[in-house]
Amino acid sequence: MTSTGSSTRRPALPLDRVIAVIQIVGGVAGLTEIGERIYRDGPAIIAVTQWLVLLAAALLMLLCIAAGALLWNRRALGYALSLLVQASQIPILYTAGIAYHFHMIARLPVTLVAGATAMSITPSWGIGLDPFRGALSLGFYLDTGLSGTIVALNLVPVVLCIILEYFRQRSR
Repeated sequence: MTSTGSSTRRPALPLDRVIAVIQIVGGVAGLTEIGERIYRDGPAIIAVTQWLVLLAAALLMLLCIAAGALLWNRRALGYALSLLVQASQIPILYTAGIAYHFHMIARLPVTLVAGATAMSITPSWGIGLDPFRGALSLGFYLDTGLSGTIVALNLVPVVLCIILEYFRQRSR
């Protein structure tokens, strides 16, 4: 008996679908944490910049959900948005004026610049999410009060960008 279909076998759950699930679950977890933070601390949040940071974080989480849903359906826009979501997880930056890091599931940072002997973040305005004890982490702070600078790259999303690009090229 001969097969008339394609002889290439696809994995049961390709990596692009795994990335899609991670993005959706991470986005929902982040929105849940933001909602809980607003419910708990809402009356104490009086500065416009604090609300803008919360809004930016919520939009990033919505982007993760949309990218994951579109990627699950293997839409071209899903690959593009997923690459954007992954690229937003590459930089890690801590300075006196701004601190930023974002990652889902895993982080493997490689430090490029470290210019201080003692670092401590004392944020004036910002948001830090860590609902899964490190599986999802978002930190964005303004006017941190740091005395040094750290610039690093997260290598995990670099690898995921390569995987996404491979699947994007393959789906064309």
